[in-house]
Amino acid sequence: MTPFDTEFFKMTAGGNDFLVFDNRQVILSPDQIGDFVRRVCTRALSVGGDGVILLEGSRQADVRARFFNPDGRPTFCGNGARCAARIAYLKGMAPARMTIETDLMVHQAEVRGPEVSFEMRDPQRFDAGVEVEAGGETFRGTFVDTGVPHFVVFRAVRSEESMETLGGALRSHPRFAPAGVNVNFVQSTAEGGLAIRTFERGVEGETLACGTGCVAAALAAVAARRGRSPISLTTRSGEVIRVQFDGQPPQVSRVRLEGGARLVYVGHLTEEAIRGFPAPR
Repeated sequence: MTPFDTEFFKMTAGGNDFLVFDNRQVILSPDQIGDFVRRVCTRALSVGGDGVILLEGSRQADVRARFFNPDGRPTFCGNGARCAARIAYLKGMAPARMTIETDLMVHQAEVRGPEVSFEMRDPQRFDAGVEVEAGGETFRGTFVDTGVPHFVVFRAVRSEESMETLGGALRSHPRFAPAGVNVNFVQSTAEGGLAIRTFERGVEGETLACGTGCVAAALAAVAARRGRSPISLTTRSGEVIRVQFDGQPPQVSRVRLEGGARLVYVGHLTEEAIRGFPAPR
């Protein structure tokens, strides 16, 4: 990397922010990615973000997207996928109706201005009867893998409680070992909708939104007869994400994640974006 040579796109969707790179010319080799992601996602000391997205060539689709958590580990990300679709369209890599290859499958996506609709993988391992003990409390909820494993609990996070404490205890609970889970607390709003808060593994803290978490919460809500598709969820950021699907959980198909995906700015990294500060743990 040389000064000002590495262009990136700062994107946000629902409250998740990402650094997106055009990696079709392999600016980042596999052995560089982990450390690079950990450093560039470090807030205040570098650009900061909820993850990094690499856009690459594909033999199966218009474009391939790879997702990395701030800890440098590969993952899948629903809101990140919508950002990938939007920037692929804006950069001329793909048409407005496109296909995107990920580690999960080849997805359909559609860009309509700043709005993006993204086809998610059908849910797996749906279990609406999970009970776990943590912090002296029994949590009853739904486990479902929507590309990332999630545990959904219909319960408010009270003002005197810490989301980090609650979410952290459940994220690493032995019931979900060894991979752990993202943890979602969902509650009804005064307007009759649903609000969601998510603790994400890999970030190891609460994020302002989570696309795969919204899908998990929507599935759990319909299974519990708390709503029907399409489901709208208000994220911690205040932005609304929509989820729609065919069928009834656990047998659903054609899952779509919809909402805004905005390009915040275009920038160029220098060496100082990843040097000159202690390496993140």
